[in-house]
Amino acid sequence: MIFSRDPESSSQRDIVTRGDFQLSPKRSDGQSRPQAETICSPGGSATLASPTSESQGPYSEPTHTPAQSFISGATSQRTSEESFSSTTTNNFNDSSSESTDSKKGKETPQPKPTARDLDWDGPDDKANPQNWPAFKKWFITFTVALDCLCVSLGSSLYVEAVPDLMIEMGVSQTLGISGLTFYLIGLALGPVLAAPVSEIIGRRWIYIVSLPIGMLFTMGVGLAKNIRTILVLRFFSGFFNSPPMSVAGGTVSDLWSNDPAQLAVAMALFCLAPFLGPVIGPIVGGFAVDNHSWEWTQWVLLIFCGGIMPLLVLCPETLKHAILKKRAIKRGIELDKPKMDLALLKKIATIFLFRPVEMLIVEPIVCLTSVYIAFVFAVLFGFFQAYPIIFRGIYEMNRGVSGLPFIGVGVGLIIGVLAFIQFDHTFFHPKNEDGSRVKRDENGEPIELAPESRLAVAVIGSVFLPIALFWLAWTSRESIHWIAPTLAGVPFGFGLIWVFFGIVLYYSMTYPPQCLASALAANNVLRYSLASVFPLFIFDMYEELEVDWATSVFAFIALVMVPIPFVFYKFGNRLRSKSKYSFEAEAKRLAAEKEDEDSQEAFEFKFNESGSIRSEPNEGAGSPFVPSTRTMTADDMVADKA
Repeated sequence: MIFSRDPESSSQRDIVTRGDFQLSPKRSDGQSRPQAETICSPGGSATLASPTSESQGPYSEPTHTPAQSFISGATSQRTSEESFSSTTTNNFNDSSSESTDSKKGKETPQPKPTARDLDWDGPDDKANPQNWPAFKKWFITFTVALDCLCVSLGSSLYVEAVPDLMIEMGVSQTLGISGLTFYLIGLALGPVLAAPVSEIIGRRWIYIVSLPIGMLFTMGVGLAKNIRTILVLRFFSGFFNSPPMSVAGGTVSDLWSNDPAQLAVAMALFCLAPFLGPVIGPIVGGFAVDNHSWEWTQWVLLIFCGGIMPLLVLCPETLKHAILKKRAIKRGIELDKPKMDLALLKKIATIFLFRPVEMLIVEPIVCLTSVYIAFVFAVLFGFFQAYPIIFRGIYEMNRGVSGLPFIGVGVGLIIGVLAFIQFDHTFFHPKNEDGSRVKRDENGEPIELAPESRLAVAVIGSVFLPIALFWLAWTSRESIHWIAPTLAGVPFGFGLIWVFFGIVLYYSMTYPPQCLASALAANNVLRYSLASVFPLFIFDMYEELEVDWATSVFAFIALVMVPIPFVFYKFGNRLRSKSKYSFEAEAKRLAAEKEDEDSQEAFEFKFNESGSIRSEPNEGAGSPFVPSTRTMTADDMVADKA
């Protein structure tokens, strides 16, 4: 799905590495491209899923993989350290000194393995999360999905408290709704820190530590006595609640990346949670405030989080190197402790701060699609102001009942996820006679679809959005039953989730993981930033233009944006070939680097007295790829250069 790049099998995957560079042999657009698995999460963080290892020892040689992987073609989150590391090659002086030491009889000390150098004991290793029982894997999947639902629920629950805050604290509508804005800004910034940290300490501790801290700030909001305190605490509540939005995609990938068909289901259900949470919030929050007070919007959130906390504690660690590090300690294997140097910090800053800004500016794919998703996402959060105007103002519903029309959007989201799973299993991962789910040609050979094929999902979804908005705009009147504008939410929810799936899938198949992380970070920040601004002006906009024309403005903008996924569907191949961040560009760069490394590692050059260069085979002598010893003259060098 979205979340896999049509791998043939765990033993047949083509992985691009610095040490073993390969190209995927077949793709429907006729080009070769490195094969990888990429996962991405709704929080905007890329996830790299490790291929199933065939190693049988306690640890194997490290493969630093710059192109392998939610949600979530999409992407576990090795975007921090593993994507940041690079294979070290021996230079001329290192080779010479090593050769000299060996001649003197000195033993070269072997470096200690790091946690990332360790590997599973075999393909059936019971410690591998992919080999865990299905019940255990689904329990973890649903638990982290519920965590994300709880985090997103906190955004819209607060909206129902705004009218009471205006009266109790004497603040304006704009200042009161700013609590939503500050929470969304926290959700945008939190994953930037959580994603790389989770790759160092593991995913489990991110869940267990971040949620209680977020709960403390949520409690503070409920106890606050002035709006300034509320706004500050809302920001930190969003910031510390946000890590699951980026880390959970990695957890799901750790569990299911060896099974593309099941991964499609797991990631689709997981991605539903962050969209469903904001839809549930106004329903629950409305009845809570109606029957108690505005503080109960925060107490309800605390109850949800408190119920999820024991489930998170029961979930084991799923990150590969964290599991193997713990096992290595039990086995007495001494590991080298990695150091957080300036180079790594610079790489993190590049991937999550500098490159996202650059890609928003120079990458048409990232720029236009990010603006599109951000707009649709912002309209959803704009509904938190627009729906009360429609259903309380026009249809005179009370606060609790006026949240029920959001059920229409929720139904659309659920239908969209179920339809997407069916679409994925029909066109992207059809079931074969042998039970496998790999698209094959007439000869039975696996076919890797072009990235643009995934945009078909977004093309279909984009059509539903303007239809839904025009429907809502011109049925919201007293003469028309309230069920009509409520049902407009169904196509909106369907179109929203399909546009999101299609574009994120396209990202995951276009960019290698380190660039995918940057693209998703750019999309994430822009999405939440725009969503945080929309509620601030919706009330005034609907007062000035009234419901029909105010909603129609959004409908016309959505109509203008319909061609965006279609244009990339038709011409994306040309744009990818010109991009400096795409898989094609990565393939060229890695091929050039491998060629340079091979030329350096194949021979050790020594000058003899006659001025010629004598090449001697290194430790790889005997390999068919290492030529036998010969003498290279100056004329040979000139000929080689020519």
